[in-house]
Amino acid sequence: MNRKTKKLLQENNLLEGQLTPENNRTMTDLIVYLRASNTTAYQQECVRRDITEMVLEGQRRGETMEAVIGEDYKAFCDAVLSEVPKRTAGQRILSALGCGCLYVDVLAVIWLAFGAIGWLLGEGTYPWLTVTAGNLVALAAILAASIGLVEYICKNAFDENLGKSKVIPILLVLLVAGLVAGSVLLRGIVLFRMHFLLALGLIAALYGAHKALEEKVD
Repeated sequence: MNRKTKKLLQENNLLEGQLTPENNRTMTDLIVYLRASNTTAYQQECVRRDITEMVLEGQRRGETMEAVIGEDYKAFCDAVLSEVPKRTAGQRILSALGCGCLYVDVLAVIWLAFGAIGWLLGEGTYPWLTVTAGNLVALAAILAASIGLVEYICKNAFDENLGKSKVIPILLVLLVAGLVAGSVLLRGIVLFRMHFLLALGLIAALYGAHKALEEKVD
């Protein structure tokens, strides 16, 4: 997220502080839905600002959010988003790469932390970190399940029966299966070992790549 987008996001957060608790809850669902749209983060914040100002104006007149934008919030959002420029194929690819770098980076930090704990417990050989087939399977499972879960929740933010959906349990089962396969069945298959300084360098590089791609996409 670049500086311009961050500034607008902060302004929107302050603006939403003026909403009533009920309108704020609905705006939260609306924002979640916007996050799944095929638009840049800056465009999402622009839409968010415009809608917030509309709701605040109605709020001052004593009108409910339904009276201002209609009962079908999803249809309203879709209508607004249809007027917003879509991301190009290149922007979508860069955005996916940027998010991928961040997700892998976070998991790499966790992997490094567990490696350090292993050294303290007498497991492994300092300063080497072991990369197993199980690590990669667990990584793939976490990425697939988490991305799928977030996308599904965002796209169905206005669904009152979201909590009863069968998709979420299925994704969680796949996640658990991947983690079990990685930590139990494939744990002993060592692929290679990495010096912890190289691991730190890769973590820093992934974060740098994420920030660079994020700036470029917005």
